[in-house]
Amino acid sequence: MTRYWWFEKITPYYAHGYHVVPVYEKRTPHQHLLIFKNPLWGRFLVLDGITQFTERDEFIYHETIVFCPAASLEEAPREVLVIGGGDGGVIRELQKIKEIERILQLEIDEEVFKACQKYLSDLAGNYEDPRVEFRIEDGAQFVASAPEESFDLIIIDCTDPIGPAKALYTETFYQNLFRILKPKGRFIQQASIPRFFPETLPMAYFRAQKAFPKIEILRAPVPCYGDEIAFILGSKDGTSARKPKRDFWGRYYNPQIHEASFTLPEWWKELIKPQP
Repeated sequence: MTRYWWFEKITPYYAHGYHVVPVYEKRTPHQHLLIFKNPLWGRFLVLDGITQFTERDEFIYHETIVFCPAASLEEAPREVLVIGGGDGGVIRELQKIKEIERILQLEIDEEVFKACQKYLSDLAGNYEDPRVEFRIEDGAQFVASAPEESFDLIIIDCTDPIGPAKALYTETFYQNLFRILKPKGRFIQQASIPRFFPETLPMAYFRAQKAFPKIEILRAPVPCYGDEIAFILGSKDGTSARKPKRDFWGRYYNPQIHEASFTLPEWWKELIKPQP
C-alpha cells in the first residue's frame, strides 16, 4: 500500500504535513479533488490543495454552522437552503431538527458529492429523507432568481473565495440572500481562517453589511485547520443571534458554546474596524 507525506501549503512559509494513504483523486470540471487517509485524522477531503474537513474533527465545523443560526431564530426553521456542503455533514446536523419541513441543497460539483457518498458516507446525512431535495446547481445563480422570502435559514457551506466559490462572496450574492430570506431569517457562511487569510473575513463582513442590517462574527476551533475558523451570520430583521432561543446539544455544540462563539479576540476586531 502506497504511503507518503503530503503537505498542505497554507502560506508560502507554512504548511501542514500528513502521512497519508491515497484513497481517491479526480480533477473535476471545477477543482482538484483528493481524499486521503491518515492514522490520526482518519479520511479527509482536499479541494484545490486545501483540507476541507477530516473524520476526526468535522463535527465541530458542522455543528457550529447549523446550530448557531438555527438556535438563534425566534422560531425553529422550517424551510432551509444549503449551498455547497456536498459531503453531507450539514444535512446530517439539520436532520436532527425535527421542525424542519424542507431542506434544499445545491452543490455545484457533482463529483464531490459522489466521492463523499462513496468514501465518506458515514459522515453524511440521509439523502433518502423526504424532506431533503438535492440538486446539482450553481447556488449564486439560484439565489438570483429564487422567489422572495422563501427560506428561514440559508447555510453557505462553501470553500474559500477562490475558484467556483468566488461568486458566493459578492455584494450581489448577499443582496439576493436578503431578498429570499423570510422576514426573520438568517444566513451563515464560513469566512476562512483569519490567522492565515486575514483578508477574507473583512471582505465578507463589509460586503454582507451592505445588504443586511446585522452581521455578526463567530468562531470555532477546528484543529485540522491550524487555527480558529471564522463565520459571518446575517440577520434580516437586525436582531442579534448571540443568545440561543432553543437548546441543541452535540459532540461540540451546546448553549454555552453558542454564546462563547461570538466573543472575539481583539485582533479579530481590528480586522473589521472601518477604514478611514
